[in-house]
Amino acid sequence: MNDKYKWMTQAPVEKLVCTLAVPTIVSMLISTFYNMADTYFVGGLGISATGAVGVVFSFMALIQACGFLFGHGSGNFMSRELGMERRDNVERMASTGFYSSLAVGIVMMLVGLVFIDSLASGLGSTETILPYAKKYLFYILLGTPFMMGSLTLNNQLRFQGSAFYGMVGITTGAVLNIALCPLFIYVFDMGIAGAGRATLISQITGFSVLFYICGKGGNIRPDIKKFSFEKKYYFEVLHTYIHYL
Repeated sequence: MNDKYKWMTQAPVEKLVCTLAVPTIVSMLISTFYNMADTYFVGGLGISATGAVGVVFSFMALIQACGFLFGHGSGNFMSRELGMERRDNVERMASTGFYSSLAVGIVMMLVGLVFIDSLASGLGSTETILPYAKKYLFYILLGTPFMMGSLTLNNQLRFQGSAFYGMVGITTGAVLNIALCPLFIYVFDMGIAGAGRATLISQITGFSVLFYICGKGGNIRPDIKKFSFEKKYYFEVLHTYIHYL
């Protein structure tokens, strides 16, 4: 932690920005590859299947927005507290932000699964697209907590000065998704459900890698014992995220 603190506070700004910016840009680009890969490989199943992936993408964008809310909100606070060497506050915010994102993701998953017909229709599915959208959306809903958790961890790592570590976790899931999609869709003949399963497995894998990496290189791994219900932490998440925007 001391070496990282010296690097983050004493390194030339130009070098520091470039070192953190490149992995951050790659991570943001990779995040869009899930839907792009699914759309590309599902394209061979027909127009309705392709339309279903496009319809569900808007829900995935909502998941990403929530993940960024907790990731940017908690990460900004963590970065400032690390600069002032108040590690206890950092650990509490890391845990509160991460486990709050998981909780919200679980709620979204459960509500979505219960009302999956209405959700798929509300997202814009037509009668021909609806059957495909429901099959694909089912697996996206199962992966919601993992997707939100991954985005939160990725941003927390970046604000701790470990943007490269975050990039590794996000990239691992995306590469696995690209490999599994055609395998599940065409080799195992799972159709659009195969694309959903590939995305789910990839999200779980990326999430696991990120959570593991959080304990390396002096980074702070969220600890459920450090979770706090204090209003100030939730206020900071919202305040810093809004200010960030």
